[in-house]
Amino acid sequence: MNNLNKFNLIKIFFLLSAIIILMLLSYLNFSLKKNIYDEDSKFFYINPGDSISKTLEELESVNLFDSVLRTKIILYLHDINPRFVNGKYFTSKNETEYSMLIKLLGGKVVQDSIIVFEGTTQSEIISALKKSNLVKYLDEENYVKKIYPSKIKYLSSEGSCFPDTYKFSSGIDIDNFLMNCVKRMEKIVLKYWNSRDYSLPYKSPYEMLIMASIIEKETSLDYEKPIISSVFVNRLNKNMRLQADPTVIYGMKNYKGNITKKDLKEINEYNTYKIDGLPKTPICSPGEISIKAASNPENSEYLYFVANDKGKHIFSKNYRDHVNAVNKYQK
Repeated sequence: MNNLNKFNLIKIFFLLSAIIILMLLSYLNFSLKKNIYDEDSKFFYINPGDSISKTLEELESVNLFDSVLRTKIILYLHDINPRFVNGKYFTSKNETEYSMLIKLLGGKVVQDSIIVFEGTTQSEIISALKKSNLVKYLDEENYVKKIYPSKIKYLSSEGSCFPDTYKFSSGIDIDNFLMNCVKRMEKIVLKYWNSRDYSLPYKSPYEMLIMASIIEKETSLDYEKPIISSVFVNRLNKNMRLQADPTVIYGMKNYKGNITKKDLKEINEYNTYKIDGLPKTPICSPGEISIKAASNPENSEYLYFVANDKGKHIFSKNYRDHVNAVNKYQK
């Protein structure tokens, strides 16, 4: 057999091989698109450290893939070295294996979100994190000091998370979410600290944050917040105790909807009927409007306020007028 014939045979061999590979690829690709996932929609997770083989085997076990071997062959023939992104994925009814594989290769993880509302307490944030299945990444006690050395010298993590909607992928370290919370709060607090009325009786940005948290809990009406801020600042300037009910509630172990005379007499770090000045820490995460109100209260002579029957507050400059308002609206 001459060299020309040998060369032609080699060409024919490679041509047939290429045709067979193309036919095999076409068949395998067609089979991926044909196989339909016909169960109810569901979420599944790829955890940090999971190998490609482990991931595919787990998906096969819950009927999301028909054949791990076939999938591996397709990836090999396409010269794809897959790296699946950690996180939560969603598969819908009538999903094909092909579309599912595209999701995995593209890292199309589901974005979760946690909403931190104005007035949210630390325990409520922790509860939301637990529901998101991310608490295993969280140091519940000291995440502020651990994650982000803030310029605000926190005594606890209470009040450190700025209210907002935070979106994240389930596979990421929860520290990223917490760091964003703390950095946002620091940025807002320092913004208003630097533009504050310098005559205010705060020794630090942290004390201003504490005041903002009390304002946040006292009213949901934005226009009232600078007025309430002025009441508390006026009382501090006159060495009067704040006597703020929300601080008492925060310090109670078993608040059941009412504050009793016994509660008001209990001595703790948050009962502003018994302690001078501000409580030890914030009592919630205040929003920007409350922080602004703490930094620039309205110019007033008010020293008291009481809620009326319409959800608003009546402000008084002296105790006699305050008692009259209490008798009118609270009796």
